[in-house]
Amino acid sequence: MKSPRRIPVVCGAAGLVFALTLAAAAGASELTPQEKKLIPLAKQEGSLITLISLFQDLTVRELEQGFIKRYGLGEDFKYTNIRKGTGPSLSMARTEIKANRLTFDLIMVAGAGFFDGAEKAGAFLKLDSGQWQFHEAAAKKAGAFYRYPDFIVGSAYTFQPIWNVSCPGMEGVNITSYDDIANPKMKGKTIVSDVTKSSSYSFTTLGLEQAGFDVKGMWKKLKATDPLVAFRTEGKMQMVINCERPVDMWNLTGRVLQAVEKDNTLAKKLRWGVYKEGQVLMNRQMAVMKGAPHPNAGKLFAEFLLSKEGIDIMVEREVSIISYRKGYVAPESVRKYALDLSQVKVIGIKDELATNKQFKGMREEWRKVFQ
Repeated sequence: MKSPRRIPVVCGAAGLVFALTLAAAAGASELTPQEKKLIPLAKQEGSLITLISLFQDLTVRELEQGFIKRYGLGEDFKYTNIRKGTGPSLSMARTEIKANRLTFDLIMVAGAGFFDGAEKAGAFLKLDSGQWQFHEAAAKKAGAFYRYPDFIVGSAYTFQPIWNVSCPGMEGVNITSYDDIANPKMKGKTIVSDVTKSSSYSFTTLGLEQAGFDVKGMWKKLKATDPLVAFRTEGKMQMVINCERPVDMWNLTGRVLQAVEKDNTLAKKLRWGVYKEGQVLMNRQMAVMKGAPHPNAGKLFAEFLLSKEGIDIMVEREVSIISYRKGYVAPESVRKYALDLSQVKVIGIKDELATNKQFKGMREEWRKVFQ
């Protein structure tokens, strides 16, 4: 299968790549003993099913190709990803664990509370990873929540403002602060992310609060702009493109690149930025399910997503990927669009598990303002 053609983005930084360049990752393309052991077992299972909220269809197909090629699994091997929002993904996983009927092998999603509870319930297979050694030091330094060998961190990400300068009243707009989003001039133009439907939006909100930002004050200002409340990043991006709502407070720069690949004229219209108040980094935990239909394929895929080859595919296709792999450098095709995180204020979640327990109260306060 031929990979889709890459169309370069010509307006600003179309991606976010967290390159922790402590040293070059030696032997990144070499197979570890753990991978070699899993290959024949995964090949025998013949397929893989994952539950990952991030991946677009094109990403899934390229990962399938890369996975098969790296491990020689054969053309008959099939990879399927079940794509739901963060909340629905966690709900599905909890339901299947409770029923003891697993339809997927591997899960990767931002959900500290879920992973804590599932690990304590013995829902995960123990990992014997040869690739995790390249990630653990940086993940630990960043305060990421993981408990190897039960679950690890697959990647991280952050939400950025996205806007369309070709829409009426948007010429010359530059967003560098939440005050720019909540400006009265943005009345009728804004999209507010629905925190009640997304753990990621909830973590971002609480991360900002932990950093001392007046989130509740921002809500009141945003409400005055008569915002549209929405959830999915793709749907919000389409509204920005169509000028239905030309400003989205939280989206992914990868969605910009994907849109430009479909229509190169958007390269002159779409803009994205960073918030001077800080960019909240969120981690996607990853685990293989006990009782999974294809457990060895799940374990091998976890290794692939931690390998340089796997990360390269995710970064090229999704762009808004932050990797903790030691010495990782983004592919040339997206490297020149990458943000230098040393030049922005980075906010890490202080305690993902404790923060997760604050969702309910925060969401109730949010509803009072927006619903």
